[in-house]
Amino acid sequence: MTKKKRSKTKRILFWGLGILAGIILVAVVVVYIYSNSIIKRALEEAVKRETKGLYNAHIGSIYYGILGGNLHIRNLTLTPDTAIYKAMNPDSAPSMLLGLYVKKLTVLDLELKQALLSRKIEAKRVDVKSPELKIFRKKRSVPDTTGKPRDTTQSIPLPKGWDYISVGTISLVTGSLDYIDESNDSVRDFNIPYIDIQIVNLWIDSTWRTDPRIYNTDDIVVTLRDIKQQTGNGMYAMHFGEVGISTGQKLVYIDRFHLEPLFNRHDFSRKLGYQTDRMDVEAGKISLTDIDWQELMVHKRLIASKLQIDSLLLDDYRDKRVPMRPGFKPPMPQQLIRNLKQYIRIDSLEVVNGKATYSEQVGNEPGTIFFNRINGLLLGLTNDSAWLAEKKVSPLKAEAYVQGSGRLQATINFKFGDTRNRFTVSALLSDFDLPRINPMLSKLIPAEIESGRVQKMIVPEIRFNDDYSTGTLTFRYTNLSFKMFKEKNTTWSGIKTGVINFVASDFLIQKSNPQPNGKLNSGIIYFQRDKHKSIINFIWKSIFSGLKSNMGFNTKEQKTIKKEDKQRKE
Repeated sequence: MTKKKRSKTKRILFWGLGILAGIILVAVVVVYIYSNSIIKRALEEAVKRETKGLYNAHIGSIYYGILGGNLHIRNLTLTPDTAIYKAMNPDSAPSMLLGLYVKKLTVLDLELKQALLSRKIEAKRVDVKSPELKIFRKKRSVPDTTGKPRDTTQSIPLPKGWDYISVGTISLVTGSLDYIDESNDSVRDFNIPYIDIQIVNLWIDSTWRTDPRIYNTDDIVVTLRDIKQQTGNGMYAMHFGEVGISTGQKLVYIDRFHLEPLFNRHDFSRKLGYQTDRMDVEAGKISLTDIDWQELMVHKRLIASKLQIDSLLLDDYRDKRVPMRPGFKPPMPQQLIRNLKQYIRIDSLEVVNGKATYSEQVGNEPGTIFFNRINGLLLGLTNDSAWLAEKKVSPLKAEAYVQGSGRLQATINFKFGDTRNRFTVSALLSDFDLPRINPMLSKLIPAEIESGRVQKMIVPEIRFNDDYSTGTLTFRYTNLSFKMFKEKNTTWSGIKTGVINFVASDFLIQKSNPQPNGKLNSGIIYFQRDKHKSIINFIWKSIFSGLKSNMGFNTKEQKTIKKEDKQRKE
């Protein structure tokens, strides 16, 4: 073949290959354009068909990379048709409606041919960017009276006509959630500005009903951030820095919780019109572990291993210058547990490294006392009927430091099933300078402790019920003295204060216990409960009655108890 012929043959081959490549390119472009249009139309029609017209989908643009198998959707909108919803049978109408906008949705490694021809969906990953989700809670539907068994499976049914659906990971990143509650007469709106969701290993096939996993997944991880919600009475705002949920790890946690009063100390009770505790509560982290999701979602029973509250900060203030709430009687803890409408069984409740400050005000300034380095563990937090019927004991063991100094150890034994709300308290306080309580004492009464040191305060057991408390207390101390303040600068007030100081410090109050002769006094605890006040008041006033008795101040009832004890010993 001559050189000229070879050159001509090469040109023909190049032209042929070029024409063939052009044809293939045109074919790919045509298939690409029309296939994407088909996919878009098919998806929009599928949503309407599968939801029986309840939802409409609109897709801004869609394109599918044939070589990479990646599907990209932009500006996806899902809207409920309220006219269809209103026409639905109340028995079959859902209690919630969803609205959704997605800026960008990407499906990686999607076998489109398999999905269209074999009705099987397989994808490696689905990424949803900046989803905006709206949930509308409607009024409750008419109760089901048909007698049909309720579907209690926590699984996603396989859509009709499909063989299986498998997705490795689904990620919703930097989304937002609006929850609009229209179930009552007034509409409430709850907003979560930042939400991330990750779903791991979604698999749905013909065995979906027997899948033990939650919603056919290995794990659903939900992270919510920067939540702020006002309480129903308008007195507080609840802040949640971050809330995390994991079905796979059986975990719920809250980081940076804050219950914030919306009114200052002076205005809070006056806004309500009656005296109450103004609670400012913070926690570094709250976690609930080993949750039984099936029991919670199917039977509404909260069963978990442990509730832990880390770095709790409690600031409790009561303004006693405001009148009490007429007729109000705060329930005892046992009553609160028994009266819960939802079943609860938490093996342990633990508080780690907490601090609690209590202030009450009767004059110009509040008296304040605080407890820090609080650590406590309650076992058996439950309203289980069998537990209540057997009146089993739920012990709370705790320790704290009074005014940052004296170590206080206490054990409280509750019986949540006891209808008389009986419980016992044992406590030990050691090595404490008494003048440290002056910030509380001197603001409530015109007196202060000048000196005195607690060696040990022993409370073997105080027995409490709905009406009163009884027990004993031994208060070991040294070098106790105190003085009264002059309320008014008059000659008489000066004489009166001097007399009271002399009588209190030098005559009635023993400076030490045991006394110099070795005699050790013990106090009788007896206090009739004020049912208009809290359990904290009940415990404190009971201990205070024992302290006064230890120093020689006994009520008629305490004198009677002492006399009966003496007669029994004789």
